[in-house]
Amino acid sequence: MTARPSDFADKAILCLEGEPTTHVFIVLSGWVKIINVTSEGREMLAALCGEGDIVGDIAQLTGYRTATVQAIGTVRTLVIGAERFEAFLDAHAEASRAYRRVMVSYQRAAHSSQRRQSTSSGPQRLASLLLDLAERHGEQTGGGLRTALPLSQDELASLIGASRSTVTRALSDWRARNVISTHPRHITILDQATLRRIAGHPRPDHLGLFVINLHIRPEYVSRMRSTEPM
Repeated sequence: MTARPSDFADKAILCLEGEPTTHVFIVLSGWVKIINVTSEGREMLAALCGEGDIVGDIAQLTGYRTATVQAIGTVRTLVIGAERFEAFLDAHAEASRAYRRVMVSYQRAAHSSQRRQSTSSGPQRLASLLLDLAERHGEQTGGGLRTALPLSQDELASLIGASRSTVTRALSDWRARNVISTHPRHITILDQATLRRIAGHPRPDHLGLFVINLHIRPEYVSRMRSTEPM
């Protein structure tokens, strides 16, 4: 299977938890959410992925998808056969090393996230999520660090393991204190230092816990688009 572009409409399913892994996705534009289903049949939002992120690769470790991936709005991806993706990594040592480092970081972040669920408050986890989004996908403007926020308050609550009322109160409080400003599907962080203190991360070097950091450099995307042998 060669790399090919593929578009998905809002709420379309890119892949389903439990199905065999035959390909991976690189998100070229838009957002996708990573969903797990509990033993009781309840959907849990596990993470968020955006432009440049690789989706579906972790499943290669088991041969089966470990989560369902769903589009948020219109999403454009590059679909790559799992074997071709592995061949690309074998042929590009720098990309392979970067990918392995990211995988290790992801595993550490997953363990940290589990610990953080029991040792931090809902507002702390929400602040971490907003910082993760802004630092990876934000744009510095005259008014602050602006980033897309493509999730409803219910989805935000699910992602951080808190109630919707906790999310609503925290956002309202931070708006009143001029820490953030909110707009439809966007948020601007006006006071990053304060938000980091709320999150418990006084320095801007914390490891993202909610926004999957499986990012691939643009030049590698261009190479994988090629149908030439790697």
